[in-house]
Amino acid sequence: MAEKDVQYITPPNDLRKKQKMAGVNMNLDPAWVDAAERSIIAAKFDYLEAAHEDMARLATAYDKAMKDSANRVVHIQELYGIVQSIKGQGTSFGYPLMTAVGTQLARFIEDCGENLTDAQMEAVKVHQEALRLVMQQKMEGDGGPIGQKLVAGLALVIKKIKGE
Repeated sequence: MAEKDVQYITPPNDLRKKQKMAGVNMNLDPAWVDAAERSIIAAKFDYLEAAHEDMARLATAYDKAMKDSANRVVHIQELYGIVQSIKGQGTSFGYPLMTAVGTQLARFIEDCGENLTDAQMEAVKVHQEALRLVMQQKMEGDGGPIGQKLVAGLALVIKKIKGE
């Protein structure tokens, strides 16, 4: 079979032309930028309120898991879903330390499975308290040296529980 020459086709880039036809210019209205920044600031306050609600739900799920060991798997699944919410939004609203602690906790639960032992539940409790501390202290950003020590300390707790 004879080889065919390769043909490269470059599609036209008409986006600028289409923008002009639609009356769209490339200048941003400063009022739009200001409105967007105000919305982000307002969303940050909404996040804090939502995170406080998530923390209350997390504490309730933890308590249920500890008191109702027969149905611990169900309560851990609920707890895991709450942790996913906390970690998923933290960085977006200026709290990457919430994301870091939440990610560490989520991975711990994933590694252990949904039927955690009482010792493993203690590691969950320590992470829960760390999240509460970050919220109470409003530790924005990575928390600086204290935040780094917090995350490192939590990693040591996990290592100890896993026997590493």
